[in-house]
Amino acid sequence: MTNRSEHEEEPMAPYRWSHNKPTRPGWYWFRGLAHEADPFIVLVNQAGEFQWPDGGFQEVSLANGEWAGPIEEPKE
Repeated sequence: MTNRSEHEEEPMAPYRWSHNKPTRPGWYWFRGLAHEADPFIVLVNQAGEFQWPDGGFQEVSLANGEWAGPIEEPKE
């Protein structure tokens, strides 16, 4: 086991792709099932909706794809 200096950061926990849809608001990675486009980050709101890059909104429950997150806010 190595000792970390007081200024050294802990590594961020890895995100894993899952078919489990977000159940709370926050920022998430999303990718379509066919991997037809690069993954992108979306904000899931309180109503359980997110905005596509083209501006349209969709309910999380209707999105067919994989999710990773929520993405944690960086520490100072």
